[in-house]
Amino acid sequence: MRKLFWPAFLAWLLPVAGLAAQPLADNWWRQDSPEKVLEKAQSTNQCLAFFHGEKSGSTSSKITDPFAKTNDDARVEFFQRRNADGSVETKRAIRDGNFQWTSYKLKSGGYAFTYGQIIKTEYEAGEDLEKTIAAKFDHPYEFKVLKSEMVGTNDCIVIARCMTPKFLDAIKAVYYKDRTKEEEAAFGGDFRKFIRSETDYYVRKSDAVIIGHTERNHLGEQLEDWVYNKVEINQPIPDQEFSLPKGDIQIAKSSEELQKILAELGAAKLAKTRKSQAAVLSEKRVSELPWATDLPKALAQARAANKIVLLDFTGSDWCVWCMKFDDDILSKPEFAAYARTNLELVLVDFPNTKNQSDALKKNNEELQTKFKVNGFPTYVALNADGKEIGRQVGYLSGGPQAFIAELEKFRKQ
Repeated sequence: MRKLFWPAFLAWLLPVAGLAAQPLADNWWRQDSPEKVLEKAQSTNQCLAFFHGEKSGSTSSKITDPFAKTNDDARVEFFQRRNADGSVETKRAIRDGNFQWTSYKLKSGGYAFTYGQIIKTEYEAGEDLEKTIAAKFDHPYEFKVLKSEMVGTNDCIVIARCMTPKFLDAIKAVYYKDRTKEEEAAFGGDFRKFIRSETDYYVRKSDAVIIGHTERNHLGEQLEDWVYNKVEINQPIPDQEFSLPKGDIQIAKSSEELQKILAELGAAKLAKTRKSQAAVLSEKRVSELPWATDLPKALAQARAANKIVLLDFTGSDWCVWCMKFDDDILSKPEFAAYARTNLELVLVDFPNTKNQSDALKKNNEELQTKFKVNGFPTYVALNADGKEIGRQVGYLSGGPQAFIAELEKFRKQ
């Protein structure tokens, strides 16, 4: 019950092999169906010896990654090389504030490097898993030409490859095979909105080179942007770009194992950061807020004081994003001032190391079941009668002001 939704978050971290140039007739992209145009472009790309793409800005929206923030200083670099034996190796490096992630697809396998740790991913996921499922369908995709668009100095035609409804349902069945209808409802009613079911390829008209792609869900909402601002074709790339950093290698044989490793690495780093003087003061401010564990008592106090109740479902000593929510929002004076006037606070904690009575553990588990909470952090707002009036799932960017704005929306319902 402790897992946050991850399949979409993991898919966007995996590398895709890339791209190449050859002379083509004028208006070549108008001579075939969108599917054939894309096939021709992908065939051109397969001959590419080297590709180096760079982009600035965040790659993801809050739809797939509730923790993502808009950061104009964020940077992505993609490297690809074709070896003499025909094999293709790729590297993608993502830097967004303090967050860094590098993924490799090498002859020896797939790897991720983050928090100073190398992780070998020994399982099928992302694009590879999609290809495996697609092979079971005669027509897994539909194709359409979207538009022409200039990307920097590159004049591109944009071609969309969309999963057919049956294929999308098959993808959903694989990604969410262990999820219930109740869990799906808790995540907004349809898991398909987290699936990248449409890929919009940006094909350069002059030579059929694909300079990147964007990903959308079945609603047309953009989930990722991998269109590169700067593109270098067939310029040799130093060998060191494809060399793994030195250090021990952890093995992840499933997405669940990868999630566990990432959670442990993130928690260790955040715990170290929280030892700073500022973090200690933040924790002191959190401790001074009147967090209770008795929901019936909190509801009675809310009725008497005309407040709402806020349930904080958290894993306080292991959940990375719970700790970050504490540091960035709950520990701030602005939130404390708002809470004292408007909220009755109830902590529903599921720690790994902190001691809890059997009665408290049972009470928290019952609340988790009652409110259908599937991931941490989750914040559930109740009116004084105990009726849910809103919830925030996952981390929320924007500091205490953004969270207070959400709570105010709940209060007015």
